[in-house]
Amino acid sequence: MAVAPEVAVLPLTVLLAGVVVSFLQARGSRGRGASWTGLSASAFMFLAFASAMGLQAAGVSGRFQLFGTVPMEAGGLAYLLALIATGLGMAVSLYSVTYMREEPGLERYYPLLLLMTAGIVGIGFAADLFSLFVFFELMAIASYGLVAYDVREWEPLEAGMKYVVMSGTGSLVALLGIALVYFFAGTTDLAQLQVEAVRIPPAASVPAIGLLVAGFGLKASIVPFHTWLPDAHSAAPSGISAMLSGIVIEAGLLTLVKSLGIFVVPGGLPEVSFGFLLALLAVLTMTAGNLLALHQKDLKRMLAFSSIAQVGYILLGFGLAFEYGVRSGVEGSLFHLLNHAMMKGGAFLAAGLFLWYAGTRDLDRLAGIGRVAPIAGASFAVFALGLAGVPPMSGFLSKLLIAKAGLDAGGAWPLFFVVALAANSVLSLAYYVPAVNRIVFAEGRHPARRVPWTMQAPIAALALLTIVFGLLPDLPLQVVSSAADAFMRILGGA
Repeated sequence: MAVAPEVAVLPLTVLLAGVVVSFLQARGSRGRGASWTGLSASAFMFLAFASAMGLQAAGVSGRFQLFGTVPMEAGGLAYLLALIATGLGMAVSLYSVTYMREEPGLERYYPLLLLMTAGIVGIGFAADLFSLFVFFELMAIASYGLVAYDVREWEPLEAGMKYVVMSGTGSLVALLGIALVYFFAGTTDLAQLQVEAVRIPPAASVPAIGLLVAGFGLKASIVPFHTWLPDAHSAAPSGISAMLSGIVIEAGLLTLVKSLGIFVVPGGLPEVSFGFLLALLAVLTMTAGNLLALHQKDLKRMLAFSSIAQVGYILLGFGLAFEYGVRSGVEGSLFHLLNHAMMKGGAFLAAGLFLWYAGTRDLDRLAGIGRVAPIAGASFAVFALGLAGVPPMSGFLSKLLIAKAGLDAGGAWPLFFVVALAANSVLSLAYYVPAVNRIVFAEGRHPARRVPWTMQAPIAALALLTIVFGLLPDLPLQVVSSAADAFMRILGGA
């Protein structure tokens, strides 16, 4: 029996219900039920994850109207983003049960976390530019409050204000680009725009593309729009750092990619060539991110700068797909998006555990912390090596797919992009290896302290998945392939 595509809204509905329930639960307990609130939030994340997985397995797809007016589309790309966001959100919620236990204001923390996740899921399902922008803003506004969560400290307040100003500016710029598209095409529907966008003259489409790249690229932290990220990601609670680096900036990148897809002419590549621009920005982004991470002594800032580099890898695959129509670029980027969520999310959770244990983010003072917290220490080593692209971690395979895209495209410039990718992966070892050596193998003195399972289990699970997906990539690649099919349909099935 065919299932109506309207049921695909279930993950979003579950998350929004979780926002209300977690708020009422935290308010009702007046902070005394912090653990139960965190477990409830994790349960809602799990229900949303399970529903997305079930819907995809049942083959539920197609367009539908949310609330009777908002165009939405269920498909491989929507389910992939939903699974990544809710899966990482589930880990972060469980981790936060202990990490946030003594913090005030939990009636803000868990509802905002669920609301931010709902925005990310909505980005995957959005089928027109306006709803895409609305869900993007829902994600962004929730993240503002989470970055500046600890209002007692100056660092998160300063980082939050910088984030609000820059991200708000980016949103305004992107909205101007959307307005320009609507003015000439007369619609914001993504499917219709693929036909109507050819009516937009180059004198308007070029600035529209520039506005969208600058506006959404700022949220994705593409260089040179990246300056807010290190402060925001290092100042936020570690669970939120995991979400921001693991999936929020990638959701911003997917928002950019979906919006740029309207400029692809029916059955072919973009009428205005912007894929090459994206590939050049990708090389700039990965190189700058790695160089800036190279001399960091603050563990969370090092990981934050590393996230900029990882965005560059993902952007490169999409740029190659837009410019040359190579499917392997899309598959590599989407697979790396999944891998980065696991690896960088897990790395930030491990860094937060080290901070919780030792009270510092300074790498010199964290020497040997992996010996007293061996599960977190070993997991951090897995994440670091995976982010650097060392086999058999799953990060190696996704980078290999992106490199294959350059080889499939052929020519001097694609070869240059492949070399830049390989060189940056080697460069990242220059800070990942010393960090692992310092944390896991160096001598250090730290007091014996019991590490709760609620903090260790999510970290260990993400590390295990990083290894399993590297050794047995068929399962994740099935999900990625379904999402890549949806993207390649935009490029005329190239």
